[in-house]
Amino acid sequence: MGVITISRLSGCAANEVAAKVAEALGYEVVDKELLAHIAAEAQASEEEVAQYDEAALSPIERFLRTLVKFATPEEAITWSPGPLKETPFWLPTKEQWQKEGRRVLDHEKCLKFTQAVLKKLAQKGRVIIIGRGGMVVLKDFPKALHVRLFAPLEWRVQRLAQIENIPPEKARQKIVAEDKRRADYLRHFYGVDWNDPSLYHLVLNVAALGIEATSNLIVSAARELQFETVGERG
Repeated sequence: MGVITISRLSGCAANEVAAKVAEALGYEVVDKELLAHIAAEAQASEEEVAQYDEAALSPIERFLRTLVKFATPEEAITWSPGPLKETPFWLPTKEQWQKEGRRVLDHEKCLKFTQAVLKKLAQKGRVIIIGRGGMVVLKDFPKALHVRLFAPLEWRVQRLAQIENIPPEKARQKIVAEDKRRADYLRHFYGVDWNDPSLYHLVLNVAALGIEATSNLIVSAARELQFETVGERG
């Protein structure tokens, strides 16, 4: 029994592809559901975990959190330059700090919990993990198939605009921002370029292949690599 990781550009129909692969192999898909697993591992709320989900620290956040290591968040903001006092970036409240101190969840802690959960899911097997640097965390896992999904920007823009019934320009902005967020997350925490093909076993163009063919290729690769025995196939 194995694990399939899917890295994806925004708007590449990753969830639809994963659902078809899961149905064919009898696997479980873990995407947003991962938040619940991480929250349980960290003994935190899903809302708190969501603040760090596939998000890298900005330079301002790194600066603020360096200050927080030596003082309360309130003092850190007081020490910071004027414009930073209105920063939208999350910092623990004074009440949280007084109650939990340095045990308050942050990017680094959330990353460790995420890695622990990914490894536990991989050990359990028969799972498809979407995003969260799975191809890096599980790069040495013996029964892992790492897949990269991509498609031209215009194809993704048109698809998202149609699905969400929004103007193409708004869809483009959402896709570009999401791609940047995910790329920054992998670069910041893992030091990799998510476009590097050497990170994957399969790199598939969903626009050219279509969702059905893309899914079938992943299923065939999983079976060819003997991630499941003949008796386990449906």
